[in-house]
Amino acid sequence: MKSYFLRRSFRLLASVPRYVSLPALPCLLLASTSTLATAATPVASSQPVAKSHVSANGKHASAPSKRKNTTPRNGSTEEVEVSQTHTHRYLSQPATVNVISGQELRALHLESPKDIASFTPGVTASNAVSGSAPIFSIRGVGLDDYVGTNMGGIGIYLDGLLAPFPVFYTGQMLDIESVSTEKGPQGFDMGRSTTGGSINIQSVKPSDKFGGYAEWGYSSYNTNHGRFAINTPITNKIFNRFAFNYVKGDGWQKDINTGDRYGSQDLLALRNLTKFVVDDTSSVLLNIHYTRDKGRSTSPQDISSPSDGGAGLHPNANSVNVGNSPPHRNENGGGVSVNYTKAFDFGTFSSTTGIDFYRRNDLDNYDGLDTQVADYRWNDTAIAQSHDMHLRMNLAKIFHLTVGVYESYDKIDGEYTSYRGATRDPHANFTNHFSQQNVSTGLYINTVTNITKKLDFLAGGRLSYDERGFNGGTRSYPVGSASSSQLSYLNTTHSYHRFTGRVGLRYEIVPNTYAYGTISNGYKAGSYFVAPVLLPQALDYVKPENLIAYEIGIKSSLLHNKVQLEGSLFDYEYHNRQTLFFEVFDPVNSLNSLTLGTIPRARTRGGEISGTFHDVIPNLDLHGSFAYLDAQSKSTVLDDGGNALVTKNSSLPFSPRFSWSAVARYGIDISRYRTTLQASFTWKDNMWAALGDPNAQNGKISSLGLRMEFGPKTGKWNAAVYVDNLQNNARSNYSFTGNDGNRVQYIQTPRWIGCDLHYNF
Repeated sequence: MKSYFLRRSFRLLASVPRYVSLPALPCLLLASTSTLATAATPVASSQPVAKSHVSANGKHASAPSKRKNTTPRNGSTEEVEVSQTHTHRYLSQPATVNVISGQELRALHLESPKDIASFTPGVTASNAVSGSAPIFSIRGVGLDDYVGTNMGGIGIYLDGLLAPFPVFYTGQMLDIESVSTEKGPQGFDMGRSTTGGSINIQSVKPSDKFGGYAEWGYSSYNTNHGRFAINTPITNKIFNRFAFNYVKGDGWQKDINTGDRYGSQDLLALRNLTKFVVDDTSSVLLNIHYTRDKGRSTSPQDISSPSDGGAGLHPNANSVNVGNSPPHRNENGGGVSVNYTKAFDFGTFSSTTGIDFYRRNDLDNYDGLDTQVADYRWNDTAIAQSHDMHLRMNLAKIFHLTVGVYESYDKIDGEYTSYRGATRDPHANFTNHFSQQNVSTGLYINTVTNITKKLDFLAGGRLSYDERGFNGGTRSYPVGSASSSQLSYLNTTHSYHRFTGRVGLRYEIVPNTYAYGTISNGYKAGSYFVAPVLLPQALDYVKPENLIAYEIGIKSSLLHNKVQLEGSLFDYEYHNRQTLFFEVFDPVNSLNSLTLGTIPRARTRGGEISGTFHDVIPNLDLHGSFAYLDAQSKSTVLDDGGNALVTKNSSLPFSPRFSWSAVARYGIDISRYRTTLQASFTWKDNMWAALGDPNAQNGKISSLGLRMEFGPKTGKWNAAVYVDNLQNNARSNYSFTGNDGNRVQYIQTPRWIGCDLHYNF
């Protein structure tokens, strides 16, 4: 049996820092060509997508046509116009793409990117620590690193800009046009190379007509939210759109001793988009945004007795035992980006440049105990700059070409402290003072060649270069002493270059029905484990991750887009899969540890299917999705003592074997008014959060949501009442072994009841 010795030392912590509970908000997943987005209650406007050539990934290659007037007439609402080309773009793309419209995000209370995983097949999302480091996984591909200094195998893009650190996408999603999840290795048409896929979040863009909306809502635990967006034409060539979102609410957790509340919300988000029309073929879009979070962090539950500092063997879902060191959150950040687009007779040139900053100062109670053991303070500042430039062309009508270049620079400076003052550890408190810098560049090319009228050959390639640098280490600060000592230190830089590619075939069986097959490989750059650690080896470089992906699938749009069907089968082979390991290194004192390392070989196989039925039965919309994953390690991983951390055929983290979702929406017309009834349900199988930890298996998560809307048919306004997690399920959505050897867990957000008032102008 092949062994692999991890050369990473372990962080000397008594617990595994864990994620806050994932809100059980139901989320309506739209299939890759879903029409539910246009069938539901209208919301904020966006521009129609013009007819264009389709490249290998379905992106547009020609100039946009003149935009239609999407501004509402008096008494109507801003509507999203989805053209046939927009539908065709995702339908013809040779990969699985799941799309959620901004309409569903508003109707189903999806506040942050991580919430979209609820109804997206094969996707999981959990909040590490206080919620400022969400972890995404697509088909089992991700990086379960709670520290938040590393990008996983998933690329998160906000209006075309990569968010390399999790803190950049913890803010609220406001005034969103759509969220698309593209699965499989990416980086052949934009952005950075990834192994698992990408999540692309697009805002509603400014238009040449006045309009907007205002919304207020009230829900459980005295939670108020306000949303506002206004589109204003300044001149006939300058258009502006301003969006605002604010959420304020009491915490849903309650301390069993003090009665204090935790998990409260205090979030603010602002964004201003200004579009400058240079001429008939070119435009500039300026994006200025800001987000702030001053809520109170949630706390996990340790199931030991309250006399031992825990919440009890069978605690209520909202019961915690925090003690005299309450968690808190103080985060804020913002940035600016500029997008320039120029259309030519032969194609379209696009350039997107941006820079973002984020400041975080949080305190977390990781282990759920009322003593200050393994409590963490995150104090860091992050900066991310990126530039993507590409040209999409249509040559000789049978050859479609995309060429581009990507570069980015990101840096994070921090002081991460593990408080150990309540233990007999002579070092007491550890602080990692560090600076980490990353440089990434890439040259990419995509081609589509029309072999016959119905058969296309797809080919793409990417040459990537990544450089990772780390300077810092951990110092100990004994309690009652003014001095400190250096425990570990590292000053190093690693560079890596790699060529990745994709080939495939796409065949149009009948109009609007495509079959495809692709072979691709992707890579994710190496990383460092930046938690406070005792030994220099713990800061060592974790090798890059590589993946080869095989996928076949079929997509179909029938009955004039009333029926959308999509299915795929895939097989992923990993080399050096990056992951988090757990080990008990001192059983006498119940001390455990974590390290970030790699699995030499792993494999994931599975399939997905989704379908949407719009108005086949009058006024009824149905959607369902199902995913199956078989994700296993194909290597045995040993620690430095020769003990197995992972055995062959062990399940990989964040890979639920089964997951499925369903939603039904029915409209009832009563004179000039319309009542809409909606029911949604999501279910995900249990899964592991870390390898080697017997307590790290999460429960089966399910949530039933109901919603009723009422308003005039014109869409001028509507009122809604809703309930999420109707069953009031309290399953563990993240668990681990604490410092006392007990199970520590985060619980689903409880039943949530609320109402919304939405007005369009």
